[in-house]
Amino acid sequence: MITGIEHIAIASLHPYDLAAWYIENLDFSMVLDTGKTVYIRSLNHVILEFVYADAEPAKPLIRDAGLRHIALSVDNIDAAYEKLKSKGARFADERIELPGARIHFFQDPEGNFLHLVQRDTALI
Repeated sequence: MITGIEHIAIASLHPYDLAAWYIENLDFSMVLDTGKTVYIRSLNHVILEFVYADAEPAKPLIRDAGLRHIALSVDNIDAAYEKLKSKGARFADERIELPGARIHFFQDPEGNFLHLVQRDTALI
């Protein structure tokens, strides 16, 4: 029986560099280095695996079919935005204001989409 999601993999031409960026800028921590892949964990225990890509990645748009972003919960979207912006994160021009939530999209160094989300009431 399925008990949950164990990890999510991101293929990268430079998986160790990308994992280091997540550790340094998004407060993830190292879990396991197999010598071929690296696993890191968010503060709420979500595991990302970074694996070597076989070829240069395609550059999908945010609404193309498939997995498109990782949402990062924050308790202060303004402070998180300023911290990441000062470290060179590429943010979309506009923040999205929704009933009960504020969202701001950005990309990691390899162009993967992420977004900050601050909710009045957490989903879980």
